Amino acid sequence: MGLVNLTVHPRSTTGKNANRRTRAAGRIPAVLYGHGRATETIELEQQAFGAALARLAGRSAIFALEQEGVAEGHIALLREVQRNPVTDRILHVDLLEIPRGKPVTVAVSVHVTGSNAAVKTGEASVALSLDSIQLSCLPRDLPEQLEIDISELGINDKIFVRDVKAPVGEIVDDPDLLVLNIKAAAIFVEEVAPAEGEAGAEAAADEDKDED
Repeated sequence: MGLVNLTVHPRSTTGKNANRRTRAAGRIPAVLYGHGRATETIELEQQAFGAALARLAGRSAIFALEQEGVAEGHIALLREVQRNPVTDRILHVDLLEIPRGKPVTVAVSVHVTGSNAAVKTGEASVALSLDSIQLSCLPRDLPEQLEIDISELGINDKIFVRDVKAPVGEIVDDPDLLVLNIKAAAIFVEEVAPAEGEAGAEAAADEDKDED
């Protein structure tokens, strides 16, 4: 997946009024924090950050932060996005700095590939139990998704975490967790109502039994 470049700006003022002015100027208040460092208040370009989130489409976001006048920027993982519950506008962003050269553990989305015969004919469906798997690797090597090919699976076959192959890094989830299975389609038998003549004959037969 690589890193998503994001320009940040230093912020010297904090508080509700300062945050309102920041948003009015088309920027988002944010904080950058990490182990062994002081929390830094920054601002993000609202339009650029929104576009980056749209491109990521729900995938884990790791940014290469660029700041004017700073030769070497930071690498940071998106930890939280606070939104207005009514307008959905982004109000605040939390970023966690990742030390360079250190692996990060991130939930990587599962992507099902391949054409499965049973699924194609409607005899079965793919039942997904996990939509993401925890992967530890260097930030720059983080894949967009973990692909699982179901083309050779039969009905009731299962894929566990231990069966998933990561292109880089190490999967750290429980190997016995179920990721997906090929579930047989449920078969419904529709009861057919008896014809009018048959219903009458059955009723007459029941009356004869009662008289006996």
